[in-house]
Amino acid sequence: MTESFFIAKRRNTFEIAYMAKTILIVEDDKDIRQSVADALDVLGFQGIQAANGQEALDILSKDEQPSLILLDLMMPVMNGWQFRIHQQADPRISDIPVVVFSADGSVQQKGDAMGAAGFLKKPIDLDALEKIAHRYCAV
Repeated sequence: MTESFFIAKRRNTFEIAYMAKTILIVEDDKDIRQSVADALDVLGFQGIQAANGQEALDILSKDEQPSLILLDLMMPVMNGWQFRIHQQADPRISDIPVVVFSADGSVQQKGDAMGAAGFLKKPIDLDALEKIAHRYCAV
């Protein structure tokens, strides 16, 4: 996970600079994915985007680990359930909190069954997104 701050030395003084926490958005709908990333950017977070579970696993194998994963359930290639099985089996990424988001009326129950840290119902309420983001990766 990224550090919440770093110390930079400039002109013989030290400054604390806060780094944006990263959130991996796993969503097959490009418009939704981009809208969530834009909203997170306004809130001071960095959104990393993946179009499906396999793409998310590829990102997680290469990049610095995000503070939070926002996970859609229904996607092509690898859905949210399949992604979650792979994530939980990999000790490098198993402790990254996952918040499930879906238009499914039983998203809370499905999130609980997956061992998710939380859930958001689509369409996503921006206040709820902000609370979740700050809960798991406050800047």
